[in-house]
Amino acid sequence: MASKSAIINYSLCDFKECSDGICIAKFSCEKKVLKQEGPFEPPFIDSSLCSGCNKCIAVCPSKAIEKTK
Repeated sequence: MASKSAIINYSLCDFKECSDGICIAKFSCEKKVLKQEGPFEPPFIDSSLCSGCNKCIAVCPSKAIEKTK
């Protein structure tokens, strides 16, 4: 059975939607699952740490973060 996790749809991810190119959703995660190398760099998810709480999904302004299927 697959673990609960979120994924980023990079075709929807728009850095201009986030202040100074810093992913807003990464601040919603208490486990620090979302990471970003620097401003205007694409964020990524450490799926081994993701518990599937969906907080990042709720705050992503471009709706680029989705539940895994």
